[in-house]
Amino acid sequence: MKDRAFSNGVKLLYKIFADLIVVIHFLWILFMLSGFFLTLRGFFNPKFFDRWLFRTLHLCGIVYVGLLTLLREYCPLTILENFLRGGYNSKIGYHGSFIVRYIEKLVYPDVNPLVILIPTIFIALVTIVVYIIKPPAKLKKIFRWT
Repeated sequence: MKDRAFSNGVKLLYKIFADLIVVIHFLWILFMLSGFFLTLRGFFNPKFFDRWLFRTLHLCGIVYVGLLTLLREYCPLTILENFLRGGYNSKIGYHGSFIVRYIEKLVYPDVNPLVILIPTIFIALVTIVVYIIKPPAKLKKIFRWT
């Protein structure tokens, strides 16, 4: 009896962590999209957005996402979520919580992969170009950009 209760508790933890990963994945997507729009705004108004750490993290993140997309590889968050979901009964009819169910539809839309690939590559290229043309002021000072 105790083993079954322990097993159910572990399965519940797997479920909770899988749902948490979906939320983190959603926040990552929001970071990538908002960073792109802030980068564009910063290009036209440099004083508005010169946060070197944010811009550098966003640049690294979007390049990584772009490479994953080009190579048709799964995001590590997707792999981790699938692993965690496999840790509890995958035959359950309803896998996520109420909110996570709708977030999953945003994170994993049922669309043609090109609908994701083309904008991702576009966002990555624009972000790289803007970073090179208008680097953050702190990096200009460090590397003496002209």
